[in-house]
Amino acid sequence: MKLIQTLLIILSIAPIFSQVKNAEIFDAINKRGNEYITPLKNGKIESLRNANPPKDTWLFANLENYKRNLGSKDIVYGSIINPSTLKDSNIYSYNYFAYDTKKELYYFVAIVSYIVDGDNIKFDNSYLFTEKKSLKDWWMSIASFYKDRRDKIPKEFVFEICPPPPFKT
Repeated sequence: MKLIQTLLIILSIAPIFSQVKNAEIFDAINKRGNEYITPLKNGKIESLRNANPPKDTWLFANLENYKRNLGSKDIVYGSIINPSTLKDSNIYSYNYFAYDTKKELYYFVAIVSYIVDGDNIKFDNSYLFTEKKSLKDWWMSIASFYKDRRDKIPKEFVFEICPPPPFKT
């Protein structure tokens, strides 16, 4: 009987440890992602001036536009951590966006992805979007996440509502 009671106690406590571990993982992804994008968020964009971004992803001129409007009360910032859409993937992405509510445009979306292997978190890749095509693709993925997978992420790591689409509806 003691064995059964011990097993029941262990089984009832195990989810608590799992949630704590998940919270620690999400905290770490959130912290690392935020640190990664902080220069961009603060308008420190000079290191990107001579970059050669992939077609339809981002333009330096759009980042300069953001920098000129930095500090505007109309800019809403948000972050979202979402799992990869690939089945059985262990990749999680920190998404950060700057959206102008008055102009109804995204200044940028910055994404930093991490591979999670147990307690280890390893940088995977980063992306920057300012262009309509890439913003639309990002938003479609995020809208799908809000519809189907939002409950897989603790609520403190998800923007309270799905961000607005980067196109007129």
